[in-house]
Amino acid sequence: GVFDARVVDMASAERSPASPASASPVSLKFGLLVVGVAAAFSTHFAWRAKATNVFKASYAATWLTLGTATILYVQPDREELEQKLRASAAARADTNGVALVSAADREAQIRALKGASLSGEEPRPR
Repeated sequence: GVFDARVVDMASAERSPASPASASPVSLKFGLLVVGVAAAFSTHFAWRAKATNVFKASYAATWLTLGTATILYVQPDREELEQKLRASAAARADTNGVALVSAADREAQIRALKGASLSGEEPRPR
């Protein structure tokens, strides 16, 4: 149907080299930053001129562009985060010979402790 054709057209447009998805994230962040700074100046001058509607529009544009650019610049890089997570997982896997406990084993330990506390017995080690 019509919807299927749109999905195909969108998918092929994403693969084309001229699509915005092929632009580097740095240039997108910088573009947002430039537009955001321009919107911030526009907000300031519209406020000074008491141009209410222009002020509202430029204020919204400032938040949408400069706010987004700020978040993109301060958030950590994805590859850097993935490396830290892999290193952390590897460190947990090799914790001085201490075996990691599976979720099922942990649940069994909790049930054993609850049962022992109800009956007044000492829990037996496995």
